[in-house]
Amino acid sequence: MDLEHFPYSSWKKLTVQSLYYDNSQLFLNGDSKGEFELREEITKYLFQSRGVRSSPDQIIIGAGTQYLIELLCKLIGNEPIYAMEDPGFHRTRIVFNDQNVKITQIPLDVDGISIKSLKESNARVVYVTPSHQFPTGKIMPIARRTELLKWAEQNSGYIIEDDYDGEFRYKGKPIPSLQGLDSEGRVIYLGTFSKSFIPSMRLSYIVLPRTLLAKYDDHFNIYKQTVSRLHQHTLSQFMQKGYWKSHLNKMRVVYRKKQKVLVSAIKQHMADKIAIIGEESGLHILLKVQNNMSETELIKTAKKQKVKVYPTSIYYNKHEKDQTPMVLLGFGGLTESEIEEGIKLLSKVWFN
Repeated sequence: MDLEHFPYSSWKKLTVQSLYYDNSQLFLNGDSKGEFELREEITKYLFQSRGVRSSPDQIIIGAGTQYLIELLCKLIGNEPIYAMEDPGFHRTRIVFNDQNVKITQIPLDVDGISIKSLKESNARVVYVTPSHQFPTGKIMPIARRTELLKWAEQNSGYIIEDDYDGEFRYKGKPIPSLQGLDSEGRVIYLGTFSKSFIPSMRLSYIVLPRTLLAKYDDHFNIYKQTVSRLHQHTLSQFMQKGYWKSHLNKMRVVYRKKQKVLVSAIKQHMADKIAIIGEESGLHILLKVQNNMSETELIKTAKKQKVKVYPTSIYYNKHEKDQTPMVLLGFGGLTESEIEEGIKLLSKVWFN
């Protein structure tokens, strides 16, 4: 994330106010679902920005996506087969494995997760990242979303929609969330403040359909809340007073400029030697590099120039070694000049 544009003064002011004696009840245990005021603000924000239809009682706040995925596995159970995208988010795959659920990996096509393969898998739960497929950056079109919802309805299944960085889109009009299109209560919406605000705060949330909410209320209310009440209260005030909306609007402009600089620098210095993947949204892109180096060699040569790029093979269930290697480039925390300098250095060690 970009630290230079973080709203330090307003966040500090609201944090101090949260520590006033009038708010001393925040030192005690709170609602297991999370602070009501924050859940209320999240409800309003999600409807306005993503078309998510919910009420505060459907929202469960938790310390990060992995914790909430673990909770969902307990709610849904490990009898159904769970499906996920291949390539897909490796940290979610690890949680599924640790919860002893049966996983089937579903390949992607041009529009995202393959519905044909999903139907053949006998899965009843599917984890997807439709707004910005991780890691490829594909944006699932409305027709594929409709097909996916139909699959869930016909199979009495659930869709876990991880909208981890849906706030940042650079091309085209936003597409409504799967949850907002769902009329049958088959979508579990998962969101986080880690990409858009503070990663270390570990504040994520799920919007449960009514069927799973009843199960949560019956059994899981006994689980204590995992996120600091002070942080929750501060964030609710930050949103309520309009700071969140203005911060998000500012960061959309900042990240759009950085992404434009990145793509421009790549095209200028690497030209037809690479292919850019996933440039329409998010805080990273993929580079398919055609220089006969392996993924490991690309990363090592970049590291020698003090440029950090990331592997993509870890996101595949079965990575084909003979395919053209891809690396992941994150740009959120870099300045525009650092982005340009980094691409020049990569061009030098990869192609000269």
